[in-house]
Amino acid sequence: MSLNLDKTAWKRVTLRDVVRHVTDRVDAETSGLERFLAGEHIPSGNLSISAWGVIGRDPIGPMFYKRFRPGHVLYVSRRTYLRKVAVPEFEGITGEKTFVLETLDEKVLLQEFLPFVLSAERFHAYAIAHSRGSVNPYLNWGELAAYEFDLPPLDEQQSLANLLWAIERHRLAAVKSDSAEAAAQAVWTREALEKCDWDLRLQDVVRADRPLCYGVVQPGVNVEEGVGLVRVMDLESGSPTLSQLKSITVEVDRQYRRSRIAAGDVLVSIVGTIGRTWLVTADFEGCNIARALARVSPDPEIMSAEFLSWVLASERVSVALETAAFESARKTLNLSVLAGISLPSASADFQASTLERRATFTAAREHARNEIEALLSLRAGLLAEIFGGAE
Repeated sequence: MSLNLDKTAWKRVTLRDVVRHVTDRVDAETSGLERFLAGEHIPSGNLSISAWGVIGRDPIGPMFYKRFRPGHVLYVSRRTYLRKVAVPEFEGITGEKTFVLETLDEKVLLQEFLPFVLSAERFHAYAIAHSRGSVNPYLNWGELAAYEFDLPPLDEQQSLANLLWAIERHRLAAVKSDSAEAAAQAVWTREALEKCDWDLRLQDVVRADRPLCYGVVQPGVNVEEGVGLVRVMDLESGSPTLSQLKSITVEVDRQYRRSRIAAGDVLVSIVGTIGRTWLVTADFEGCNIARALARVSPDPEIMSAEFLSWVLASERVSVALETAAFESARKTLNLSVLAGISLPSASADFQASTLERRATFTAAREHARNEIEALLSLRAGLLAEIFGGAE
C-alpha cells in the first residue's frame, strides 16, 4: 500500500514549535486520582494502555507527580530503545521520566496526529541516537524538543490520522479476538480433560524401545558441521528454528545417541523452565537434546504424539510438573517424577475428536496473529512513507 504523498506543502518544524511539554504537578495521595502509570505499564510499540497502578493500593514512587489527561501523548524517555509511546483513555499520574505531551495549537498540529509523529522509526532512531548514559540511557526534553520533521497541512493530518487510527483499532480488535480465543481454548481444554479418567502414568505411554531420557550433559563448544542440539531456549517461541540450533560434534552425539530425537517425540523441559513442551517435526529427525530437556516417545497404540503434547501443555499438567520440581541451583524435575505424572486415559476416537476441535482454536488464533503482524507491518510502512525512514 502506497499513499503517493505530495509533500511540497509540508513544513519542516521541530517538536518545540508545535508541542507543549505538560508539567501539571499534583500530589498523588491528595489529587483524588485513582490510577498511575509507570514505565512497565506502557507497552512497547503499542499506543493502547491495558495496565496501570492503583493509587493507595500499589507502591508509587515519590517522583510520580505529573498529571495526564485522556488523549495526552505519553513518551517514556528512559531506555528509548524500548519505543514506548501511548495515549491513555483515562486521567492519572505518571513519573518525571515520562513526558506528557499535547499540541500547542490544534490549528497547526492535530492532537490525534501527534502519537504517530512519535511512533515513526525515524523518531525512535533520533531518540536512541541522542540519549545520554550507557546503563540506563535517557532523553532530555531539550533534545526531544529539537527533533525535526515535516508536518503536513491540517487536512492531510486529519486524513492520515484517520487512516492510522483505523489500523490501530483494527489491530486492537485482532488482539482482543486472539485473547478471547485463548481464553475459550483454556476453558474448553479444562472441560475436555475433566471428562477423562486420569489413571495412566507417563511411563505407561512410553515406547519400550525408546525409554524416557534426558539429553547431553556436556555438549562442548558449537561446531559448524555437527549435529543439531535442541535446548530449552530454542522452545521459547513455541518451535525451534533448525538453522539456529547449536551444533555438537559427531563424537558427543554418538556418546548420547540414546537421546537422539525423531518425528513424533515430545520434548519437555525439566531444568530451569519446567514444563515447556514441543512436538518434534520431521525436519529435526536425528538431532539431539540438551540435559535440560526430556524426550518422551509415546506408543501410538496408547496415545498419539499430538494428543500427548496437548495434554502435557495443559494447565493441569503444567501445574503438576511445576509443583513436582525441586529447587536446588535451578528448578529441576527428576525423570522418575516425570515418569509418574498422571495422564488421562482416552480412546482413539476421543483423542481424534479432541484434536480436531483443538485445530479449530489453533486456526482461529493463527488467523488473528497473522492479522496483527500484517497490520503492524502496514503501519510501519505507512509511517516510513509519511515521516521517512531512520536516518
